[in-house]
Amino acid sequence: MKITVTIDQPTGDFQDRLLALLAEHAANVEIDTSWTVPRAENYFTRLPPRAQRIVRQAVARGGYVAADDLRDSPEASLRGHSGALTRALRSGAMGGDWPDGMPLPVLAQGPGFGKVVGYRVPDELLDVFRTAVTNIDGQPPTTEK
Repeated sequence: MKITVTIDQPTGDFQDRLLALLAEHAANVEIDTSWTVPRAENYFTRLPPRAQRIVRQAVARGGYVAADDLRDSPEASLRGHSGALTRALRSGAMGGDWPDGMPLPVLAQGPGFGKVVGYRVPDELLDVFRTAVTNIDGQPPTTEK
């Protein structure tokens, strides 16, 4: 059996009792860390415009966007973009919009140091994020800058 419970703004007493009940049955409780369209929409709207562009372009290009496709000029920097992706994830968890432990939906690609060479949205998240971006933008994402 699967039960999903969403409670908006619970009272302190109710929250305490619910958490106690869950703790009592913790061995049988599983946290849902899957990306849904509403979660993806929330994540996308938390991002600053430059980071939204990464998501939009990666989705439009089938899951991967090269860093050069994101630069307005060859010498332009993408510094700080990955940080915004991580901050939005943490912000949603702290706000109770999704649980801690959600996987980062957009992954920087590169040698592990130095410049990022691109960004990837995992294949299993493409449809969810394509729908979310389409819902927010009012049209499917395109590869136009």
